[in-house]
Amino acid sequence: MSHSDYKELAQARQFIIEGKFEESLQLLKDFEERRNNSLHDIVSCHLIKCNLFLHQGLSKKLVKFAEQTYKESLGLEKSILSVDALIFMARGLINSFNVKPVIKIIKQGEELLATLTEELVINKNRRVAYISFLKGKTSDPLFTPKGDIDLALKYYNHSLALGESLGDELLIGSSLLSIAWGLGTQKGEIDNALEYVERTLAFAKEANYKVFISYGFLRKASFYHTKGEVTRSIPLFEQSLAIAKELNHNILISSNLNNMADAYRMIGDLDRALECSEQSLALISKIGSLKSIAMIHDFLIQILIEKGDLEQAQQYFNHLEQLNNQLKDKTINLACLYNRALILKESPRISNRGKAEEILKQILEDEDILWELKERALLTLCELLIIEFQMTNEVEVIDELESLITQLLETVEKSRSYWIMGETYLLQAKLALLSLNLKKTRRLLTKGQRIAERYGLNLLAIKISNEHDELLKQLHMWENLKESTSSLKERMEFARLNEQMDNMLRKRVTEPKEIKDEESVVILIISAGGTPIFSQSFAEGWAFQDHLFGGFLSAINSFSGEMFSQGLDRAIFGEYTILMNSVSPFIICYLFKGQSYLAQQRMKRFIDTLQNDKKIWEIIHNYHKAHRFIQETDVPSLDHLVNEVFIERVV
Repeated sequence: MSHSDYKELAQARQFIIEGKFEESLQLLKDFEERRNNSLHDIVSCHLIKCNLFLHQGLSKKLVKFAEQTYKESLGLEKSILSVDALIFMARGLINSFNVKPVIKIIKQGEELLATLTEELVINKNRRVAYISFLKGKTSDPLFTPKGDIDLALKYYNHSLALGESLGDELLIGSSLLSIAWGLGTQKGEIDNALEYVERTLAFAKEANYKVFISYGFLRKASFYHTKGEVTRSIPLFEQSLAIAKELNHNILISSNLNNMADAYRMIGDLDRALECSEQSLALISKIGSLKSIAMIHDFLIQILIEKGDLEQAQQYFNHLEQLNNQLKDKTINLACLYNRALILKESPRISNRGKAEEILKQILEDEDILWELKERALLTLCELLIIEFQMTNEVEVIDELESLITQLLETVEKSRSYWIMGETYLLQAKLALLSLNLKKTRRLLTKGQRIAERYGLNLLAIKISNEHDELLKQLHMWENLKESTSSLKERMEFARLNEQMDNMLRKRVTEPKEIKDEESVVILIISAGGTPIFSQSFAEGWAFQDHLFGGFLSAINSFSGEMFSQGLDRAIFGEYTILMNSVSPFIICYLFKGQSYLAQQRMKRFIDTLQNDKKIWEIIHNYHKAHRFIQETDVPSLDHLVNEVFIERVV
């Protein structure tokens, strides 16, 4: 191959990076039409074409062409190009979710690579890196039900490290996105996953790697969507979609439209959701991927049911049944059963709702059911039970509902669906209100908020915190209900159980009401025995010797045992709210008026800084041992921290 030929193929590769797919294909065609090409030249050209098909998302075409290229490469005898063809074949199969043959292909590639003793180390390392990436895919639960995400991440990180050392842009982008997806969807570490997405975008923008820029925005949008920050996700989907359209990448376009449909559905814009979903279906239908077509039908039916258009939902269901008969795929068959149950559930006839319940129970008996479908089936069963209870007022129905919610929590814990987990604790809390178990309700609300905060689900954390504040305001009402003859049905209305069920089943997201700063009153550090060590008041009338302060200390003593034993995080003291944290050997208390969420963030900032500042922490311990009370002027750094957090409001 001449120098100009090398330049021509290098230009074809560069066009792929820049998203100039047609220009790349034309260059490769021109190269192939020359009569003096050697077999090595032809195989090299065809491998670039494999790369082109990979970037265009044409998985079936990639597998077929990579197989052809591999057979051609055998004429070169033992060649590293044969390893490349096997790698492209494996990637096409993985993207088609056909992982079984890939394990054999990986072994074949490794064995061939081991025989190439005279090959340059750098060339061998590049293929080792790609094989490590493939091993990550075959270990990934996304592609194999019994996968091991930690093992997959180990392989992805290895391929990333090698890719960065080699300067291999395709490997870097592929590895970064795979790590991000694994962390976000399999481990629930969304904020960590977003850091890898940002790395992807930074790398892709610098290299002008169009496909990875589009996928980067898509992943970023998907993670914000998962966090419940739907309005933030939609503009990111739009950015990804614009690049996908520029690339004429139908798979990427369809994926963005489908995700946007779900985002619009979550905020209640069903017309826009339907429009996006129908556009996605039209594109996928052109590509001809029957399984993808079936999956979009699954989603479309649910949008139409929510819109109340049962006639059109039935039409799409009829299409889905036809696809199910053609595909004979277990996942699609279960989705088909689920949609049949949804349509039956909407019937006013009790017998049809009974049939829907039977189908849902049948789905849940399947051991190979996907986590997402299992969650949806459990939630739909819960909704059916609530409808049944409203009609019959039978207490046994509530017992069955509690059993299903326990099963749902077990399921989401395994699938790491932390948004659903937080919402389920909120649902469970509302269910506890029916039996007027206020302590259990508050404990579940606290647990749900902590889950949401741990996994960066800020809007959900705010929502649960606000629910907890509202409950504290209504404690007297609920206490009075214990003495009254109120029915379970009335309590269900007070608890807004239907509203919570509807939000979970349809993944409804509403922006929380305006979050306002609380009005700080007192921050206090006391010993575990109840002796004050430090206090600072922010409101008039809260001096240390004041009777109000004495009442506050008495309240702390009465509240602390219950709060810590019950796992609660706040209590009511007159018109005030108290937050209390045990930081051995101290209890730190914060009294304020207003909403709790920002107050909790301030409290956390204050405690974290105290514990991380060894100098301040040591002084507090020394005052405690000496039985001395810290005056505001005694420890300037502590005074500065209090001012920064509670007065200047730096969180």
